[in-house]
Amino acid sequence: MKKLKLGIIGYGFMGQWHNNHAGTMDEVEIVAVCDTDSKQLEKVKEGIKRYSDYKELLLDNEVDWVMISVPNHLHKMIAIDAAYAKKNIIVEKPCALTVDEFDQMYEAAQQNGVIFTVDQNRRWDRDYSMVKLAVSENKLGKVYMVKSSLSGVFGKMHDWHVYKQYGGGMLYDWGVHLIDQILDLIPGKITQICADMKSVVNEEVDDYFKVMLYFESGLAAEIELGTLLLNKMPRWYVSGDSGTMVVENIKADTGAIYRAGIMQKALPENVKNLDAGPTRTFSTKAEDVVCTEALPEITRKHNDWNDFFRNLLGFINETEELIVRPEQVRRVLQVMEAVRKSAELRKSVDFE
Repeated sequence: MKKLKLGIIGYGFMGQWHNNHAGTMDEVEIVAVCDTDSKQLEKVKEGIKRYSDYKELLLDNEVDWVMISVPNHLHKMIAIDAAYAKKNIIVEKPCALTVDEFDQMYEAAQQNGVIFTVDQNRRWDRDYSMVKLAVSENKLGKVYMVKSSLSGVFGKMHDWHVYKQYGGGMLYDWGVHLIDQILDLIPGKITQICADMKSVVNEEVDDYFKVMLYFESGLAAEIELGTLLLNKMPRWYVSGDSGTMVVENIKADTGAIYRAGIMQKALPENVKNLDAGPTRTFSTKAEDVVCTEALPEITRKHNDWNDFFRNLLGFINETEELIVRPEQVRRVLQVMEAVRKSAELRKSVDFE
């Protein structure tokens, strides 16, 4: 079985994360680490080579893969250099700041015959896996609405993520994950995108956004994230013509599926006079009208964060298809560019 002999370029939070997780796999060998900060290199385990210049790491013949985990604005330069050094490439998300940057990176990889992928590892998250299973197995009927939300209470962001010149902001940081999940979940063309972005606490970059994606099928997906939303929203709210699924948090330890079919049969016959006025459609439901079911069970062979690397190993050993493919990464970046355009124009924009 082929192994991944990996060089990590950038040994900040994510570089150390990959070392501490992927580095525990028998099939992954961390050969070398590069960082311009000598204090970061002091954290590298004995037996792993240390470089202060990424170009020196690229000359290391023991390294056949590189993980690029530097600030976002440096991804393109290092990825292109890695391609010409004949190294297979994993780039931390977001892969690039623009579609044009991605095209240059991927073209260099193709010209040099190396594999190119991006660490969109949240396709394996438990909460998303539950939603994908429910939708794929038609547990909610025909889905017409998906809402994906994340809310924080501290407001402030950290490190270089608060600076525009380094590719900071929450759209690049978490938005790329949330958009990637929606595009993986929902097939088909997106006809229109409408978005709002704000800098609430962090002056230079966005720390709040809301995105509406309108699909050709009629389905609408909403993505909302804020670092200063003091009342938590459900992580997922998905509704179809026979049920609604609520996943309360990213751990997916709370939530339920609510059956709509029983409720439709039990609509009240008479108009109810409520404090807000007369209504029948929105009157108080009778007891036991809505049936509640547990969230679907997700079975995993491994209880860790290494499924992205397992898929990569399966791909290079010709036992699996690559899950995070370049064309998917490019489409996510196209959506992100349309989101920014819509927010700037303050109106919806046509997409595909």
